[in-house]
Amino acid sequence: MALGSSRSPAEPPEPQPTPRTRIRMSALGAARCPSLAGREGVVVGAGRYHSTVRVLFDGFRSATSLHRTYIEPVAPKEGSSSPDRC
Repeated sequence: MALGSSRSPAEPPEPQPTPRTRIRMSALGAARCPSLAGREGVVVGAGRYHSTVRVLFDGFRSATSLHRTYIEPVAPKEGSSSPDRC
């Protein structure tokens, strides 16, 4: 186990959000980045470091790098699937 690591060896690593996942700012992210609190967006890729992801927020022109603990996935809305067209 590496020095400074708070995770036990038996605990699995947190899953990395995949591209095109809808996200919103978590409570921690809102506290650390108040200007982004309440915003939603889409993960567009991995960041420079393994703990960061690139997020394109709705209405923004460029992506922002955020620590993965600052975001959480948005639950899909009921009935939001595309309807079958015959």
